[in-house]
Amino acid sequence: MRMEPEPHGLIQQGSSFQIEFRLDGSRLRAFVTGIAGSLAQVSEYWHLIATETVRTGVSRLLVVDYTGGDLLTAEDLELFILGLDGLGLENVRCAYVGGNPNRTVQNEATEILAREHGFVARVFGIEAEASIWLRHGAS
Repeated sequence: MRMEPEPHGLIQQGSSFQIEFRLDGSRLRAFVTGIAGSLAQVSEYWHLIATETVRTGVSRLLVVDYTGGDLLTAEDLELFILGLDGLGLENVRCAYVGGNPNRTVQNEATEILAREHGFVARVFGIEAEASIWLRHGAS
């Protein structure tokens, strides 16, 4: 279900989470809350993010993730990254801010896998640092 809270915002409800999108020039910000602790949930929310990224035609994506839930296994992380192929994120610079400190190791492993598969992506703990990297940082 889609709800538009204001002219430049969009809220999408997933099965167990919510994503609030904000468009800022050539950058899309996706703020995710709720539960995303399974491969199916994480894949679902990233498919929604990819769809909105392609729809808006942005070249930079900021994902701020404040979801809870279990950690993914190493096998699930690999399947997740493989599932991103062909969704339209290949040429998008993506900064990911993990708001759950229990997922720091998982987030770092995901960044490594994403970069190995050709994605331009970095993981951050602070949104301001992620925004600077999106504007000015090197891959």
